[in-house]
Amino acid sequence: MLIVGLNHGEINSSAAIYADGVVQAGAPEERFNRQKLTRLFPAGALKYCLDFVGAELGDVDCVGQAWNPGALWQKYNPAISTHRTRKEDYFYSVPDHLLNFVAREPGDWVSMNFSPEAPIPSIYYINHHLTHSANGFFLSPFEEAAILTADWRGETECMTAGVGKGTEIKVLQRQSVPDSLGMFYATFTELLGYRPDSDEWKVMALSAFDVDCQDLYRKIRSTVELKDDGTLRLDQSFYKGALLEQPNLYTSSLVELLGGRVGSKDDDLSDWSIGVAKAMQLVSEEIASHFLCSLYDQTRQDRLVLSGGFFMNSVYNGKVLEQTPFKDVYISYAPSDGGNSVGAALYVAHCIHKQSRREVCNSSLIGPEFEDHQIVEALDRRGITWSRLTDSADTVADLLADGEVVAHFCGRMEFGERALGNRSILGNPRDPQVKDKINSAIKYRESYRPFAPAVVAEQAHRFFEVSEGFQCRYMEKVVKVREEHRLALPGVTHVDGSGRLQTVDAAENPRFYEILKKFDDKTGFPIVLNTSFNVNGEPIVCSPDDAISTFFNSGLRYLVMGDILVTKSPNL
Repeated sequence: MLIVGLNHGEINSSAAIYADGVVQAGAPEERFNRQKLTRLFPAGALKYCLDFVGAELGDVDCVGQAWNPGALWQKYNPAISTHRTRKEDYFYSVPDHLLNFVAREPGDWVSMNFSPEAPIPSIYYINHHLTHSANGFFLSPFEEAAILTADWRGETECMTAGVGKGTEIKVLQRQSVPDSLGMFYATFTELLGYRPDSDEWKVMALSAFDVDCQDLYRKIRSTVELKDDGTLRLDQSFYKGALLEQPNLYTSSLVELLGGRVGSKDDDLSDWSIGVAKAMQLVSEEIASHFLCSLYDQTRQDRLVLSGGFFMNSVYNGKVLEQTPFKDVYISYAPSDGGNSVGAALYVAHCIHKQSRREVCNSSLIGPEFEDHQIVEALDRRGITWSRLTDSADTVADLLADGEVVAHFCGRMEFGERALGNRSILGNPRDPQVKDKINSAIKYRESYRPFAPAVVAEQAHRFFEVSEGFQCRYMEKVVKVREEHRLALPGVTHVDGSGRLQTVDAAENPRFYEILKKFDDKTGFPIVLNTSFNVNGEPIVCSPDDAISTFFNSGLRYLVMGDILVTKSPNL
C-alpha cells in the first residue's frame, strides 16, 4: 500500500509516506516554508514525499491524519449539532445525532471515503495519542512492548498506557486533561519567563545546576497527587492550562506558593530560577516514573516504548531504566507532535489495514537529499566561490582538530528536531571556547545550555558511563561523561558532568562516522560537538539555498556541502 501520514494543525506540521513496508520519506513543513514550528498544512512536505516515491495524490491508497475530531463525540455537542445550521457541519453533526441512539463510543479513528471518481484517497482521522504510540512502537525493534505516551494534550487525552504486540496496539489506561504532565512542565516553563510548548529545553538545561531546591521541591510536590491507580491529579487551584480563554498557565496561588515571583527571559540566572527548574524537573520525573511503574505492574513487559512531547526530556530519558523495572527502552527520532505524521501512516498500515511489519527501518534520515551538481548550481547562481574536496571527511576533521567550527550539509535531511550529522554545525569538543564560538557565530542562545557530543557507537562506553553496546542514535538520552574525560571534553560536558549523547553507526551514516573516525586519528577522541545547522529561532536548513543563506547571515567561516567547500573571509 501507498499511505500518506499527516500532522496538520498541530505544532510542527509534517508529512510522511509509507510504501513497501517502511516509511520512505518524511519531513516537517517548517523546513520548506521556513516558519519554525508551523501549524500550516504541510504542502511542501507532502509534495516532497510524493515526488520521492514518484507518485501523485491519486496513486495514494489512503491518508492518515494525526488528530480525530470524532473523539469529541463522547458527549453530545449542542453548540454544533443543534444550534448551527451550516451544511459543512454535517460531517460532525450527523454522527453526533446518530450516536444518541447507541452507546456513545466513537472509537479510535474515523474514516472519510470519497466516491470512486473523486481524485482524493480515503482519509483516516486517528486519535492523537495512538499516532504517538504507533510512531514509537512500529519504529522500535520490539515485537512486543509496553507503551507510554505523555504530552500536554491530544483531543482530550494527555497520557495513555498500553501494550503493543505485532500489528496491534492496546490502550490499557487513559488520562485526560487537566491532569497533564506535559501541561505541568509547560506551566513552569512559562512561570520562569520562557515560551511554553517551545522552550522546555531551556528549563531542562537549568535543572542541571547545583542549588538547594528542597523547599521548592516540597512546595511543588504538594500540588501533585500520585494516585493509587497509576494516574496523576493536579491541584487546579495552581494550574489553569485547561482554561484556554484565560492568560497564563499558572495561577496567582502558584506564584504566591513559590515566593511571589514570576521570571522573565531577560533575567540573570538566580538561585530561585534554577531552584524552580530543578525542583520541577524532579517532580516531573517522579510523576513519569509513577506512570511507568504502574504500567509495568499491568503488563510485566521488560521492553518499553516512550512517545509524546514529554519524552523530548532527554534528562529523564537517561534515567528511565534506573527509576523503573523496565530492562530496555526505545524512543523514536521524533516522539513529539512532528513525528505523528509518521505515526499516522504506520497506524493506518499496521493497525487498520493489518500490513505485516517488515525488518525495522527506523533511520531519521528520510528527508531531502541534494547532489553536488545541485549544490554547485545554487552557489554559481549567487556568484559564490567554491572548491571541490577530494576527501571531505578528512577536511572536516582537519578543520575541527584545528579548532574551527564547520557547517556540515550532506545526505538526506534528518526528520526530527535534532540534527544528527547531515544538517549540523560541528565543533571540537576539547576546545573550552567552542560553545562561545558557536553562540557568538550563529546560535545566539543562552550560555547555560549545553551542546551535544556525537561519538562512534562502539566506543561510547569508553567516554561515557554506559555499557558496551549502548545505543543512543537520536540524542534522546542524557548520560554522564566519565569523570576522567570531563576536563578533556569541556565543549560537550554540562555543569553536572552530563552530555546529551548521540551514538553514530557506520551503516546508518557512513559519512558522519568517517568524520568521527578521522577526528579520532588526529586527536585520540572519536567525538565531536554536534548542534543543528540553523540560527536560533529558525528551522534547521533543508536545501543548499537555505544552507548558503544561513552561512552568510552568520559568523561561520567554513561550509562543507557534499564534496564542496565554501570558505568565508574572517572579515565578512
